[in-house]
Amino acid sequence: MADKKPNIPGTGANGAPGDTKAAVSGLQQEQDQEFVEDFQDEDGGGDFALASEGKHPAKVIDFEKSTSKTGNPLYIWQFLITSGDSEGIEVRFWTSLLPQARWKTVQTLEAVGVKAAGTVARFTQKDIIGKPCIIDVIHDEYDNRTTHKVDRVYPADEAAVRAAKPDADKPAQG
Repeated sequence: MADKKPNIPGTGANGAPGDTKAAVSGLQQEQDQEFVEDFQDEDGGGDFALASEGKHPAKVIDFEKSTSKTGNPLYIWQFLITSGDSEGIEVRFWTSLLPQARWKTVQTLEAVGVKAAGTVARFTQKDIIGKPCIIDVIHDEYDNRTTHKVDRVYPADEAAVRAAKPDADKPAQG
């Protein structure tokens, strides 16, 4: 009695490579399928609003603990600039939890009102999101493009606190 080989998609009767069209994730796809997208208004640069360099009133709009591509723990901060020439621009910031870089995480937590230095800090996203601060933005070159990044986060002054409040709490301008 001859051994019966299993029928594996993408292989012939003897197990050698065969019809791979059926093996693509189990999907039947036509090889000459045409895709049409209108990219006439895109220059391929991935343009985004660039915050000006310097100190800006801001507030934290997102915060999460994550892991870097190399597997190291870090916090990801998302800031919204709340007034000035860069108002409305969002800037992302990463702080490492590696021993040699924890000082920057402590500095940033303290700037948004979380006691961290010399303690076992316990906090939630609610303790951080919405908190006003001042971010110092610098420009950097990446892939032949100017980008912005946060160099440091400072505690909010009175103007930053006012600017971070929801629009309903701001006095009418006019």
